[in-house]
Amino acid sequence: MSCWCPCMVYGKNRQRLDHLQENDTADPENGGSGCDADCCMHLALNVLCGFGWVLQLGQRATLRARYHIDGSPINDCLTAFFCIPCELSQESRELAEEEMAPPNTERQTHNT
Repeated sequence: MSCWCPCMVYGKNRQRLDHLQENDTADPENGGSGCDADCCMHLALNVLCGFGWVLQLGQRATLRARYHIDGSPINDCLTAFFCIPCELSQESRELAEEEMAPPNTERQTHNT
């Protein structure tokens, strides 16, 4: 889905991350349909000027900080720009890993 409709995956990831940050539990809707304001903003930026990937930078930085993943803003920028589907899939997997973890367990540290 990341290849054909990255805006929807971005929207779902955003909703899942927001729910985890606010409630420390998995989103019962699993990100919903993904067709929300975040999806529309990503789509509009992609269609109008090809800059949808810019929205992913902040989300990626938030995820790296949340899961203690090594990296840098330069790497985030390059990943988001050159491989949008890969970056969105990676985010989705990281979110799923936390959502499936038993409650009250520490988030794992990932080193890249």
